[in-house]
Amino acid sequence: MNTVYYFLQSLPESMGLIALSLAIAQVPLRWGRILIGGIIISVISYIIRTLPVTFGFHIPVMIFVLFLLIVKFTNVTPSRTVIAVFSSFFALAMLEYLVSSIFFACSHLDAQQSFANKGLWAALGITQDFILIVLALVIPRFLKPSEVAWEK
Repeated sequence: MNTVYYFLQSLPESMGLIALSLAIAQVPLRWGRILIGGIIISVISYIIRTLPVTFGFHIPVMIFVLFLLIVKFTNVTPSRTVIAVFSSFFALAMLEYLVSSIFFACSHLDAQQSFANKGLWAALGITQDFILIVLALVIPRFLKPSEVAWEK
């Protein structure tokens, strides 16, 4: 995948994962910190995907890095962080399945045709990322964030 398209899709996805994890962990969303974390995770993921390792290896690394970032910079317990991180990755997996299925059903294209069109593939990813971020903005309405979560 072209580097520009990769970061066009990866940065909002990483930010959405971080924001959703923080929202589930009841940490107030601070978008400057989320942006920095998103850049870190996107760059690490890009580096791993360019290495000659098994495809998909970047996902457990992203999970671990996100876990470390939340534990290091917030007062969230590790057990709660694990639940939040895995919940956000589960939400991403469900969104990828739903958005792709709906798109393929409506467009009558298959995955190979869509993947060949890098712009279209990035647009599908951005759609999922947008929904992740909306979820991260809605969840604090139900799970009230703790104001002392960032004090560490």
